[in-house]
Amino acid sequence: MNWDTVVTYLLPPLVGAVIGYFTNLIAVKMLFYPHKPVFLFGHQLPLTPGAIPKGKARLAKSAGKIVQDELFTREDISGRLLTEEVEKPLIDKVMSILDTNIRETGAVMAGSAEKYDRLEESFTELLAIKITDAIKKMDIPGTIHREGKAMLLDHVLNSRLLTFVVSDNTIDRVMKAVSDKMEEFIDARGPEMVSEITTSRIHDLGDRTPLYVLELAGYDPEFVRRKITEAYRESVVNAVNSALRRIDVAKVVEDKINAMSVEELEKGVLTVMKTELRMIVNLGALIGLVIGSINIFI
Repeated sequence: MNWDTVVTYLLPPLVGAVIGYFTNLIAVKMLFYPHKPVFLFGHQLPLTPGAIPKGKARLAKSAGKIVQDELFTREDISGRLLTEEVEKPLIDKVMSILDTNIRETGAVMAGSAEKYDRLEESFTELLAIKITDAIKKMDIPGTIHREGKAMLLDHVLNSRLLTFVVSDNTIDRVMKAVSDKMEEFIDARGPEMVSEITTSRIHDLGDRTPLYVLELAGYDPEFVRRKITEAYRESVVNAVNSALRRIDVAKVVEDKINAMSVEELEKGVLTVMKTELRMIVNLGALIGLVIGSINIFI
């Protein structure tokens, strides 16, 4: 093979490939370089800084808008949280807690069995006081006085003999004495009796599970699970909507990108697009090779 053959058939494709390779390489590098404007004699040189550093603010704004409008929508976030893979384990966990006896669950939530016992005791005392106050407000002694007197009067009036023996004042004094004794009894023994009953009932309740209590109230486990699922889904939608109303996703993304240095931005882009950018450079060499080969026959 002589020199003329090399110059005629091999040199044009090789030159075309080299030109194409370095042209695309320079174009890719100019996406990022130079990082800052270059000045000559007080004038900024064209094409400086690189395309991405120069358009960084526009890139940040556009990226933020795309993320907010296309990638971070309410439907997408809610959809992720409402998939069976996420939803089922959470609902199963809640049902598992509801199927654990109240004392055990309460001990976990309170931090220890001792703390739960103290809370149970405080609740029992408070409940006993409230029930006793409610009984007093019902005015049971006064009701006994009125209703007992009316009943006795009715009985007396139906008997001719008792009418002469028992007077209205006598009945009133008797029922007043009974109602006073009842009031004394409620004041003296009421809180203690109520406390004994509430302590026993609440203690017994601690050995039951919330699901058992709900079943006693007429709610079977499937109904409870369905209601918990509905509440979870509604809560997810409301929480996502509330969060996105408070968070300007586009602004967050825009600020994050603007806060990045050009070097960090370049590194991030190259991490994702390194293979594609190398392919562009190699494609330039291939196109130059093809064009150089075509020139041989023109």
